[in-house]
Amino acid sequence: MSLKSRGEWNLPKKKKINDILEYILKSREIKDSEHFLSPSLDDIPDPSSLFDSMSAAKLIIESVNKGKKIVIHGDFDSDGICATSLLWDFLYRELSEFLEKKVDVIPYIPNRIEQGYGLTEDSLKDVLELGGELLISVDCGVRDEKLINKYKKKNLSVIITDHHQPPEDLSPELSYPLVHQMYPNHEYPFTQICGTAVVFLLIQEIRKQVGMNYSISPDSKGLDLVALATVTDLMPLTGINRIFVSYGLKQIATGSREGLRQLCLRAGINFKDINSYHLGYLIGPRINAAGRIGSPMNAVKLLVSSDEKLCQKISEELDNLNFDRQKLTLKTKEEASSLIQDEKNKAIFVIGKDWHEGIIGLVAGKLLEEFHKPVIVATHNGESVKGSARSIKGFNITEALGKFDKYLERFGGHELAAGFTAKADTIDEFVDGFMKFANKEITKEMLVSKLNIDLVIDSENVGKKLIDDLHQLEPFGYGNPKPIVCLKNLVVFRKTIMGKEENHMKLLVKGSGYDMLTLVLFGAGEDKEEIEKDSVIDVVGYPDLNVWNGNENVQFNVKEWRFS
Repeated sequence: MSLKSRGEWNLPKKKKINDILEYILKSREIKDSEHFLSPSLDDIPDPSSLFDSMSAAKLIIESVNKGKKIVIHGDFDSDGICATSLLWDFLYRELSEFLEKKVDVIPYIPNRIEQGYGLTEDSLKDVLELGGELLISVDCGVRDEKLINKYKKKNLSVIITDHHQPPEDLSPELSYPLVHQMYPNHEYPFTQICGTAVVFLLIQEIRKQVGMNYSISPDSKGLDLVALATVTDLMPLTGINRIFVSYGLKQIATGSREGLRQLCLRAGINFKDINSYHLGYLIGPRINAAGRIGSPMNAVKLLVSSDEKLCQKISEELDNLNFDRQKLTLKTKEEASSLIQDEKNKAIFVIGKDWHEGIIGLVAGKLLEEFHKPVIVATHNGESVKGSARSIKGFNITEALGKFDKYLERFGGHELAAGFTAKADTIDEFVDGFMKFANKEITKEMLVSKLNIDLVIDSENVGKKLIDDLHQLEPFGYGNPKPIVCLKNLVVFRKTIMGKEENHMKLLVKGSGYDMLTLVLFGAGEDKEEIEKDSVIDVVGYPDLNVWNGNENVQFNVKEWRFS
């Protein structure tokens, strides 16, 4: 691994900046800086404005009052697991206590390998066998109108809550409530929210209709799970999502949810210092590991339980699962890399035999990082081929798959990520057609990795004030990335190799000021040989404080570098 730049750096034109914070907000086209820097729960729109939330709440309350059995049909990723946990916990505990009436509700998540994503014939048969009279989907179901109508005839009432892109042929008037931020005409002001956020808003509408307190405050139960799902499902951290994550992180920091507290401890995080990075890269993967190669219901149990010993036990299991997932991903990625035959193609499409379906999306993501071109990784398991796709800006992978739907049994996703099940007997035709389409539609410019840099400053300006200013832009994540800072013409004074495997490097450099600056390069492989004493380099990255034994030292974490 090397941090040496292989793409282009998009440097800002303006070099002299008086107010760094104001400049970054303006460059990111954030107009209301006051609301952005001070997110408020008062800015969350009335849940009643979410389409069908009122009719869905009414049907749920009616079913509860009639003693009907409710089945929450979730999905096996972090968003689906959080949404399932949140809705079950509210109905089974809070609503039951308020109404002084037992709510007969059970959570259900299909098996990823045997049943696949979303509502299927198999999963709906399970719902009926469980005695389900009302099905509430979370994080799935928007594409399954035909299947839903079939099972409604079997005396199954249905409510769909989802956030994925609705299909173009979805009926303008459905026979069931669809709680969705985009349907039918984007009435809800924020269209990019996760499935757990949709459920959270629906819960507030239920509270309103039964006479519970429905005003959203820092203590509103579930903000922690909305934050986790928002980050892990890569929702843009602007607008309502920034509010959810800001307050959700504060809620996690109280340690009030035992499962998250234990998972933080297991991951080596002080839950009081939790941030969006921890959610995306340490907590989220452990929750996702349950759905990828384990049992997602274990993760649900973790998130709804207050039993310390049980939460400790499940946290340990998820930690071990995540370690196994990492090893399996690395092994499969190596196998997938060996199948790439022609690197001149503008996309990658590899198919393995008996690769684990739970990790092919991760493999696709890693290949995307390495090659910066759209990637499809599929596995031939029995009679069908299941695939996961990741894409680059400018090439909508879900729309691209839609052009080959005659080869697909089902597909769905977003602009940059998708999944599908393909017919095995025509897989070669599908691959050939897709690759020809990709080679035609993808331009050379799309394939050039471009790093947008927020600031170019002198090394003497890297200090605690800059760090404090940049921290005001948190939480960072998709849609609000950590600001990238560029330092130029740094002369290397001393080089130190660090880490047990000697894969990190610390550089003491001389820049524009009198003082030396410490650079840290994590995962520096070939860089150790290339950078020498007296090398003159440019770097991009992020300034931060290194706190050790009570001492604070400013350092610069390098994302990429190049010779000046």
